[in-house]
Amino acid sequence: MSLLSHKRDLAMCAFCPKMCRFACPMAEVEHREAVTPWWKMIQAERIGARRAPDSPEAAAVVYHCLSCLHCRTHCRHAVDVPGALLEARAALFSRNLEDPLVCGFLARFRKQGNPFAEDLGARLERIVPAELRPAEARAVLFAGCQALRAESVVSAARRVFSALSIDFVGVFAGDDLCCGAPLWQMGDRKGFEAHAERLRRQLGACRLVLCLCPTCEETLRTLYAEVGQPLSARVENLAEWLGPRLEQRTPVQKIPGRFTYHDPCFAGRYRERYQAPRRILSFCLTEPLQEAAWARDDAACCGGGGGVPWILPGPAAAAARRRLKQLQATGAERIATACPGCQRMLGEAGGQVRDVIEVLAEALDGAGPVPGEEHP
Repeated sequence: MSLLSHKRDLAMCAFCPKMCRFACPMAEVEHREAVTPWWKMIQAERIGARRAPDSPEAAAVVYHCLSCLHCRTHCRHAVDVPGALLEARAALFSRNLEDPLVCGFLARFRKQGNPFAEDLGARLERIVPAELRPAEARAVLFAGCQALRAESVVSAARRVFSALSIDFVGVFAGDDLCCGAPLWQMGDRKGFEAHAERLRRQLGACRLVLCLCPTCEETLRTLYAEVGQPLSARVENLAEWLGPRLEQRTPVQKIPGRFTYHDPCFAGRYRERYQAPRRILSFCLTEPLQEAAWARDDAACCGGGGGVPWILPGPAAAAARRRLKQLQATGAERIATACPGCQRMLGEAGGQVRDVIEVLAEALDGAGPVPGEEHP
């Protein structure tokens, strides 16, 4: 892919009177025309045509995109703004013209191979016993960096496996515990390809990879293939994979309280997965889910996408507060989501947020054993 492949989309946006402006979280929280999809696409076209933008600041607007795809929901022409802006970032990186904030972030990323620049392996060893971290397994839970840093979601997944007698899924404990998506988001395509090749080799003969994070799922499933490193394993989201395994079950305890649900962008607009997490919540809760006015394919982004929090934490946090206000308007006491990154962003904004896997673990706690699953 290159910016040339987005020629139609770039032209469409350039001649559009900003009909999707209201759907762009960055434009809404920054209150600047310079970060509307319209102007960002104009700058992307200039970058692609090698016509220098007006200033370094003008070029930098291509990083003010959460890759949430909400603009496309309201675009009659289904223009792929995030795809074009990611290609613009890659073009800037290949010419050594990337934003200085990107350089600083990538230096931190490369220290430990994850955006938190932390030893995530030590976290993994602390929360997952050695016997559940096999060197080789035919099915693994790929926790991802966001869930490992939060820890509680990984522990909840273990509890769910135990309650459902799923004993064939190990927890991936290779050298690379991040899928590498931030490298792609910043435009470092060669760095991303190298990361993808390493992780593909570490997954080896694995036949099933279960992801807690929708970004990891999309990265492993789609982007690895795009850079010539397709996984031989089937990649699935854990919440969706668990759905059929709950059909013959009843929760040990229904969880009281009013919940609303936040649709993650990659689970929703990218994968169109809206029902699976809601079915899990219906299985677990005593009260009906309180749906937000902005939900499903019209759900606003939590501010955690596109690599924005790593280089522009202020606008990202503002987008999270904006989304939290929408969710709180439902009158719900707690928020559920199916993405550790969304959980972090909305939690840091002040919300009471739980992953659907955590809710499920609580509902299943103390459940009697059921026959074990066959290996995939």
